[in-house]
Amino acid sequence: MMNSLKKMAGAAAVLCALGTAPLAQAGLVTFDIKWSNGSGIDTAFAELTLDSLLIDTTPTVPHAIDMAQIASLKLTVSGAGVGNGVFGKQDFSSILFYARAPVDFTRELIGQRVVVGTNPRDSTTYGDADGISGGFGFFAKELTTPSVVRPFAMVTDRTVDNADFLTVRSILARDTVSAVPEPATWAMLLGGLALVTACVRRKQRT
Repeated sequence: MMNSLKKMAGAAAVLCALGTAPLAQAGLVTFDIKWSNGSGIDTAFAELTLDSLLIDTTPTVPHAIDMAQIASLKLTVSGAGVGNGVFGKQDFSSILFYARAPVDFTRELIGQRVVVGTNPRDSTTYGDADGISGGFGFFAKELTTPSVVRPFAMVTDRTVDNADFLTVRSILARDTVSAVPEPATWAMLLGGLALVTACVRRKQRT
């Protein structure tokens, strides 16, 4: 009896320890994005929700994220000469969202210092038009839909010469990334639970 109780106590301790194991920072996060025109007036706004793991912060070769992987997207353009309207996932094929080095997602992304390479002096600013720091934008299916043309810029209509050229002014997460246990952690938790169950059954038989 005493041995069984000791085994149960040990198993319970293991399970508690596993339950507090480190969590992988993965989950859905919503970003509010703003674009401004050449006069500095905010002309486009977007709400984008996606899994944080889709955002590559050290890509060797940047890849667009397929729209099928995006949870939700709403882009509103108003005050532009052409291309005004409300657009959703169905209007785009993919998005561009990456940084050349890790950035702090708990604060405003645009304007953050990004060190590209091993020399701290080789830094740039996230959101710079040269695209060295990374890129952000939506790839439209139709020419008349606002679409990315540079790493942080889009045009409201690619069929006319007087379309508005908009630059990303702000990318801000609404809240922290929700944590989800890693697959290995889930396996360990289930294994610990099975161990506790086995000890209980053994105790009941004695």
